[in-house]
Amino acid sequence: MLKLAQRVASFLILATALPIFSTVRAEEPPTPHAPRPAQIMPARKVFISNGGEDQWLDFDPKHDPTLTYNQFYADMKTWGKYELVSSPSAADVVFQIRLGYRDGGMQLRLRILDPQTHVVLWTLNQLAKGANRDATARKNLDEAMNALMESTKKLVAGSP
Repeated sequence: MLKLAQRVASFLILATALPIFSTVRAEEPPTPHAPRPAQIMPARKVFISNGGEDQWLDFDPKHDPTLTYNQFYADMKTWGKYELVSSPSAADVVFQIRLGYRDGGMQLRLRILDPQTHVVLWTLNQLAKGANRDATARKNLDEAMNALMESTKKLVAGSP
């Protein structure tokens, strides 16, 4: 009987305290966003670097190992936000694109670097679903590239 009374008392204390904790937590100010590196948003000239890619279509002997680089370059050119330059020394920032494997699927990784210090200023990752067929793998890569471009646009615009 004593144990039952202790359990009931514990339950009542907990039930009374829980709303207080949730109220206190709700009143905490949101964590502020850290500033973006100063070079990213005002950049006008970009050099696009080919960070390489793992062979993602092992069963396709005609696979172009520059596919990811070429697609990203074309998407950046279509966007028209930047002047694409042919030398890192002429660029405000370097965008390095790479395709690799991760968790059974493909992963696009965009690293934004300072061309003078070679410091990585920002990294964006975009996973793509794995596939067993060339056509599906290409469709998944296209979807991931579109999502990566959207993330890049948000970053450059200063959106969280």
